[in-house]
Amino acid sequence: MSEAGKKALILGATGAVGKTLLREVLLADTYKSVTTIGRREVKLDDSIPQSKLVQKTVDFDNLEASRKEMKGYEDVFCCLGTTRADAGSAEAFKKIDHDYVVNSAKIIAEENPGTDGGLSPVHFLYCSSGAANKNSPFLYLQSKGQTEEDLINVGFKRVSIFRPGYLQIEEKRPQARIADSILSKFMGFTRAVGWRLDVPVAVVGRAMLHAATHPVDATGKLGKTSSQFIENPEIEVTGA
Repeated sequence: MSEAGKKALILGATGAVGKTLLREVLLADTYKSVTTIGRREVKLDDSIPQSKLVQKTVDFDNLEASRKEMKGYEDVFCCLGTTRADAGSAEAFKKIDHDYVVNSAKIIAEENPGTDGGLSPVHFLYCSSGAANKNSPFLYLQSKGQTEEDLINVGFKRVSIFRPGYLQIEEKRPQARIADSILSKFMGFTRAVGWRLDVPVAVVGRAMLHAATHPVDATGKLGKTSSQFIENPEIEVTGA
């Protein structure tokens, strides 16, 4: 099926990456329809075409009540996530960063089943983080790594996982973070000496769209999820 006849779903479209992804998807005009699901609607500039956009709000603590909203998509982009500081505690962070993502994915797979009980034909594209590792001593990277593993085991035919470097955001955060200020200056230094450890959020969004519209050949055993990891250097190339 061509993208023109496909429907896309975006989870977490209000965040830094999700909002730019939504913008790029709408500007590309490659899908029959684009639906966002989140805790609130996304506010977009009037210059962005929105005739194909449908926005739905859900309670991620009660996703069972929103099952019907998860049905009928070929490509699902997930940019759900937070930080421990924004979540308020480690427990709240893990609930948003891992549980909301994996629980949503499970319902999407169940509501979009494959033929004869096989893998869901949905292509699930998830924005993770560089250095994600479930065994990391750092909570953020540990959560991302565990989420990656769990998504691959949900039951989709294809899962694409993006591991961007430090994100260059387009909009100022509601509350300034000291760590962000320090990292931003450090990234400026690394660019000056020829290293590139960061990436603009718009580039990540375009890379995710590129992976959806140019999927790699599925590999692996029949009936097994085809997983692809896209690291920061490749994100920069495909999202340029």
